[in-house]
Amino acid sequence: MTPEDRAAFGIDGNWPVARRHRIRWSECDALGHANNVAYLTLCEDLRVGPGWSALGGTFAPGSVSPVVAQLEARYLKSLVFEDEAMVTLRFAAVKRTSFVHEYAVWRQGLCFSCRTVLVAVDQTSGARVPVPPPIRAAMLAAGAKDEAG
Repeated sequence: MTPEDRAAFGIDGNWPVARRHRIRWSECDALGHANNVAYLTLCEDLRVGPGWSALGGTFAPGSVSPVVAQLEARYLKSLVFEDEAMVTLRFAAVKRTSFVHEYAVWRQGLCFSCRTVLVAVDQTSGARVPVPPPIRAAMLAAGAKDEAG
């Protein structure tokens, strides 16, 4: 993310993953306001792309994949049809079998924030398993705290 992007969207803090998004009509209610679930979908897009797949994770049968165990969201300012926003992700913490992502949506400052606790799950058995070492290492390198204890 460039300094110009930070200034244009009013972004504060360290966010290693960022993606621009223009609000589509399909994400809006009848008044043209972005629906609450649209914000969560924007976060999901970062979670499964840069937050997992880009770190070496897959969603193939027999693989380890993240499952949302907890989600906390704060809606601060509305976005409307055709607003351009910046969606950001940071890796907050990694434990043994779980990890924490933080997300934010920006347009002239913070509009939305979200925090998820994700559990690493074996897709075949459904059992909790350790976060794969290469993914753990990538999250730590991107700023996550090691809370494996």
